[in-house]
Amino acid sequence: MKKVALLVCVALSAAIIASVVWFANDFVAPLFLNSRIERLDEKDLPKASVEKGGIIHCRMKADDFRFPLPQGASVLPPILISGGFDTVDGSVEVRFEGSRQVTPSEYENWLSSRLQVGGQVTAKSVPGGLSIKFHYFGDK
Repeated sequence: MKKVALLVCVALSAAIIASVVWFANDFVAPLFLNSRIERLDEKDLPKASVEKGGIIHCRMKADDFRFPLPQGASVLPPILISGGFDTVDGSVEVRFEGSRQVTPSEYENWLSSRLQVGGQVTAKSVPGGLSIKFHYFGDK
């Protein structure tokens, strides 16, 4: 009986500690440390990169923002970006190989159901591709 009670206490303690760490990382650390705990040592945030599958990934001190690029598009560096704690503004140019081009309205319509809450993406035509501007404001 004592062993079962001890196991229950250990499991309950572990669950409470995990909950406290999660709460501190998501809610307390951003308020007082201006960052999530795991991002305290990261410099030069926000930053953007292109992930496999043509996904733009913006990493900020408190949030991440991702959105897909049009199918068959290749990114022209650099991705211009500015922002802060949970905000990012940026732009990127993409080019299409072959004859298949996506219009800005086609891309925006396709993207509308795939866009993260708090994000906005607009596109305009440039020779051979699109110029894509993005904005994200998270409320964490």
